[in-house]
Amino acid sequence: MLMLGDAPPLMRHPLQRLATGCVATLFVADIANLLLEAALMSGAAPGAAFAFLIPVLTQSHFGTTWSCGFVALIAWAALLLGSWDGRRPARTSVALFAAAVFAFSKTASSHAADAGDFALPEWVHWAHLCATAAWTGLVIASRLCVLPMLREHADGQNLARFVERLSAAATLAVAVVLMSGIYNADRGLGGSLVPLMCSDWGRILAAKLVLVAVAIVLGGVNRLVYLPRVRHGAPSSAAHAFLTILRVEAVAMVGVLSAAAVLAHTAPGAHLGI
Repeated sequence: MLMLGDAPPLMRHPLQRLATGCVATLFVADIANLLLEAALMSGAAPGAAFAFLIPVLTQSHFGTTWSCGFVALIAWAALLLGSWDGRRPARTSVALFAAAVFAFSKTASSHAADAGDFALPEWVHWAHLCATAAWTGLVIASRLCVLPMLREHADGQNLARFVERLSAAATLAVAVVLMSGIYNADRGLGGSLVPLMCSDWGRILAAKLVLVAVAIVLGGVNRLVYLPRVRHGAPSSAAHAFLTILRVEAVAMVGVLSAAAVLAHTAPGAHLGI
């Protein structure tokens, strides 16, 4: 949304509704995560987890990190929905800081926290989480909503400008994902490739790596082949091809996110003594 400060007025209200829906979904997902973790910690059924919420929130490390993250989420949502057009840079910066705190709260309750609070693995995993969210968010939101609206309401110059920004931002995010991902994978595998095929965590990681590779190849084709054509005002067939490849990349990114979610709740291969 920060890349759409010059979006046509007809696009602003639909984008605002999209942002509101995404934030509402994130609130629901975060509360559901709290309930599921409370059920897991207490051994109770999810429906009976409400009785254990106060002890979980006040007497566990997860509860502390979740509470900090939820406060940051509230601040992020309030600031983001009021400054999405980028015309208030100070307010937008605070919103991004709140988003970073929310992301770090998730890192602090993951396997990366095994090394201790604010240790290097937490910071590397935080960078990985933020970069992955940026990459997948850019690809999925652009393909499903932003680019179709730009093709309908904006001229070719605005479309080309956004596509160029999209490609540059995604490339930067991919670089961070790869660097931090190598560190995380090496730590999770315990410095050995044996757990990659001999543990559930390793096999899920392998599937995630295949999907990441597919997404990178597709993004590279768009950046090297179709982006120059769109930038120089090529026929609409170039934009259509760009969107088609972006659709396939978005499907791959959904798979990446699904694999990452499963990995987060699976014991790393290094912990299994393989």
